[in-house]
Amino acid sequence: MHPQRDLIDISKKIGRLPTLPGVAMKILRAMGRDTPDIREISEIISLDAPLSAKVLKMVNSPFYGLSNKITSVHQAMVYLGLNTVKNLALSFSLLRTFEHKNKSSFDYVQFSKDSLVGAIAAKLIAEKTNRQHGENAFFLGLLQNIGLPIMAESMPVQYEEVIMKTKSNSASLHEVESQLLGLNHMEVGEYVTHAWGLPAKLTVPIGVHHIPGRLTSGSDDIESLTKTLHLSSLYINLFNGSDPKANYAEIENCIRAYQLNSVINNSATVKEITEGIKNLFPIFEIKIDEKKYIDIIETARYESEKLSSDLLNQVQSQSECLDQLKQQVGLDSMTQLYNHDRFMEILHQEISRATRYKTPLSIIIADVDHFKSVNDFFGHQAGDYALKCVSSHLKKLLRDSDHIARYGGEEFGIILPMTTLKEAIQAAERLRKSIESEKIVYREKSISVTMSFGIALLENNRQIDVEGLIKMADEALYDAKNTGRNRCCHYKLQNPEKTPTSTVLVIDDEEVVLVTVTKMLERLGYAVLAAKSGREAADLLHQKGIKIDMVIMDMVMPDTSPDKILKDIRDMHSESKVVLTSGYNLSSGGNENLLKKTNGFLQKPYQLAELSRIVKATFNN
Repeated sequence: MHPQRDLIDISKKIGRLPTLPGVAMKILRAMGRDTPDIREISEIISLDAPLSAKVLKMVNSPFYGLSNKITSVHQAMVYLGLNTVKNLALSFSLLRTFEHKNKSSFDYVQFSKDSLVGAIAAKLIAEKTNRQHGENAFFLGLLQNIGLPIMAESMPVQYEEVIMKTKSNSASLHEVESQLLGLNHMEVGEYVTHAWGLPAKLTVPIGVHHIPGRLTSGSDDIESLTKTLHLSSLYINLFNGSDPKANYAEIENCIRAYQLNSVINNSATVKEITEGIKNLFPIFEIKIDEKKYIDIIETARYESEKLSSDLLNQVQSQSECLDQLKQQVGLDSMTQLYNHDRFMEILHQEISRATRYKTPLSIIIADVDHFKSVNDFFGHQAGDYALKCVSSHLKKLLRDSDHIARYGGEEFGIILPMTTLKEAIQAAERLRKSIESEKIVYREKSISVTMSFGIALLENNRQIDVEGLIKMADEALYDAKNTGRNRCCHYKLQNPEKTPTSTVLVIDDEEVVLVTVTKMLERLGYAVLAAKSGREAADLLHQKGIKIDMVIMDMVMPDTSPDKILKDIRDMHSESKVVLTSGYNLSSGGNENLLKKTNGFLQKPYQLAELSRIVKATFNN
């Protein structure tokens, strides 16, 4: 996905989280037990008469092709298995939530049709490609666009504009959503289903099903279900679109790209989906447009015959060229690793995912030691060759779920999802030793290189953005370089040299600055007090029982003067150090006297390293 929104951002936009229907909550609770009780779950479903009726109609339909008629939910579970019936009940109870709603121009009837087509298609595809996912695929296919009605209900006025703009131009729905609303129905769907307690192997595919190339990591199950869901979404477009020829060709192309043409016959699958529609739509009292579906089948048959093997090869070749061009945009041309921009994009996604699911994430910034000497001694061609060898070697030693990029020059960035700090240190040490022992031979000349590694961990209890995490890894790399190179160092919270319990008062009327500086100081290990006005600062300075060791204050406060604050500091905390900050250059303009009354000055804007340096220097003076 486009850099995923965190939970707070999404919840702010969609407002109150939609709750699961009561029967669905009961089913999930019962399934969550160590040993789910079939009889208990069948009773939960049976007590909801309309729901159990739909489940039994579905089970007895030609869609499942059972020879004996099933007369109870419990019997259905015995014949088809607990998971199958559970997924049917959950699917139907969720679909029922959005029936008969007409709050806006959003078409709830069409949504129900599309959901059922997606479910049928996903189940058929999974049964051909990975049978174990069949019933989960049905449930997932039905839920894939659950974000649509949620967005339509949560922001009806804004979503009207989305619908209108989508109809008036050729952009896809999720692109228009992101453009106008700052998030799309895939992200909302992933967020909501995760909040409902569904496992990641079901929620993650929902989050990328229109753009599966954005799936950055995951298990084989997640990857398989993502491909299944993507294909099923294309079949929804075929059955609901205005250009069946183009939709059919897109599906054909996708099947070949996924190398599934040996198991999926596109034309036959269209017929099977149509049969499924005939069996399922009546259960939900949805009218079947016979003529439309006959036309789609005829289109599929005609297009299948028309697409000769030569033409298909040409289409596939063009598709591969396009994929290569897209890939090259994100690849470094020399090393064939991800480039800097793609690295930043993936890291943004992984930070969002790790924050969302509270899983560990580590990164490494690595650098080839004394690389200039390699270029100077052996020549630049030899240096380029050495970089290629190092790149290939590092990539071979990493897991499939890890991401490595040429960060710049002789620097490499490595993202390690689901990896603790201890595991990341072990991985970095393995890489370091392997590079140290690797002999690179260029034109019969042996080149030996070593590398230094800086490691940083995204901690669950800290709000760290992409730049902050990279900064931490950079600082760790700097430590590795400064302590002899050819070693691994991990980021440690920088504690003030005076005392780890020093308290700093930050005074600034700009809230953004106040929050940012507070976080930076906390990252450096200080206790922080914050005041956004002269009155708040005075109250804190006069409060008994508080020892303030340093004050970082903006020169301009709207409700007081710097001299007044300085007087309060000297009266109440005479030993406290004072650092003045300003966006203006105070070296001229009659500010010399003010500067003499303080212990240091910081020119806005400033970075963490500069803040750390000034604070430490001020404490040590």
